[in-house]
Amino acid sequence: MHCPRCYQQATEIRAFLFQHSVAYCKSCGWNIERATEKLRIDMWAMWAASGLGVFLATTAWIRGPWGINGALAIAVAFIALPFSSGVLTWYRRSTMVARRPRAPEHVAPGASATSATRADVYQPNDVSLALRPRAVRLTIRGYLYSGGIVLLTAFVLWLLSLSLQGIPGSSSGDKTKGLVAFLVWAFALWSCVSFFRNRIRERRLFMNGELSQGIVMAQSNTRVGSRIVYGYRDGSGNEFQNGATDFSKQLHEEMSIHVFYNPMNSRESAALEASLTVTIGQR
Repeated sequence: MHCPRCYQQATEIRAFLFQHSVAYCKSCGWNIERATEKLRIDMWAMWAASGLGVFLATTAWIRGPWGINGALAIAVAFIALPFSSGVLTWYRRSTMVARRPRAPEHVAPGASATSATRADVYQPNDVSLALRPRAVRLTIRGYLYSGGIVLLTAFVLWLLSLSLQGIPGSSSGDKTKGLVAFLVWAFALWSCVSFFRNRIRERRLFMNGELSQGIVMAQSNTRVGSRIVYGYRDGSGNEFQNGATDFSKQLHEEMSIHVFYNPMNSRESAALEASLTVTIGQR
């Protein structure tokens, strides 16, 4: 990973024990404020969880049927692990604060960070990416995700059929439970269908969409990957913003990306670097 400002090697702190992964640059200070803020939130969240663990362990010791053994088991899971994660996060954050950012080394004087970041979008393969239709395929991660979602979809359909079978002829209480189960699994099925719908839309845009340069404007962590907000311009110069799940978990603020948008509706777009797809030039 390279810094989008000075192009030096960036430092990445990977997630460990409930932490978020963060990236920053020791040379110019890129993203260091956002990274320290994320680690600060993680640190206090872990220490708050550890405090809750103290309450649970004390309650289990005084009122629980397992006595001191049950309290020790709870203490390991809900006190020791969160507390150690908070201490580790505090240490990582302190080492980041100790490194004061220096002036960028490879950005021309007077050039803004945005213009310097956008300059690296024009790579040799951009010429082939501009040609249509493009050859598109899933990455290895994309095949793994797709296979997992296929299995999950089949499992959800099976559970959905079971919930439907339990509704007819049941008592009012069982019907209510069956209806709730049906709604839960229907929502899960919709999430699976949405995954494939998004992959089909991305494939269409990557094959025949217009190419634009984009900039990551914001990034936040989620359970699946990270969530990014990116900005780009269409051929008429109109500016747009859109959101996407970053399955690569490698994109951060101010990084440049390739954005493909629908020429008939410029608001419809897909970010190549954040997707599970790779383009391999013209067909």
